[in-house]
Amino acid sequence: MALRLAAFILSLRHSGAMASVAIDGASIKIGDALIFDIGRFMAGIGWEQIREPQFGRNARTGAYRCNDKTIRVHSRPGEGDVVATIDGRRIVARCKKGTLVQKPGSPECAVLTAALGQALLFDVSADDIVVAAVPHTPAFRRLAEAWRERPLVKKAGIRIALVARTGTVAGLEF
Repeated sequence: MALRLAAFILSLRHSGAMASVAIDGASIKIGDALIFDIGRFMAGIGWEQIREPQFGRNARTGAYRCNDKTIRVHSRPGEGDVVATIDGRRIVARCKKGTLVQKPGSPECAVLTAALGQALLFDVSADDIVVAAVPHTPAFRRLAEAWRERPLVKKAGIRIALVARTGTVAGLEF
């Protein structure tokens, strides 16, 4: 989801030329089994891997280019999952994956709560745009629509973005 969000932000008219995306090992491998091939995914959405420079030593890091835009994938903890700029303002996003099919017990509430809580703790400046991003599903959409109107969410200025598998993003209008 973070790669889709970064690609979306970079597709916007006034975006900067680069986004960084943090991907941890648990997102791509379980034991020795590869569960998510970043290179194949990026190629599938129109991004080509840049051989130089490579960032870090493991396979999940690197840089990808599409036209004049670059996405740098790294595994450094403690940063936003996606960091980019739009109109000269920094965007810092926390992305939380969740189930795409509704399950009993409404896990979406816990996932969005975690995303908001983690986004609230980012070390940001007053001009930064802080985002909590979750999958675009009917359950997340209902929560996002309600929670965007909550007084403390508004006061904190955290935007709730819904990222679809198609690459579209709702709730992140500029």
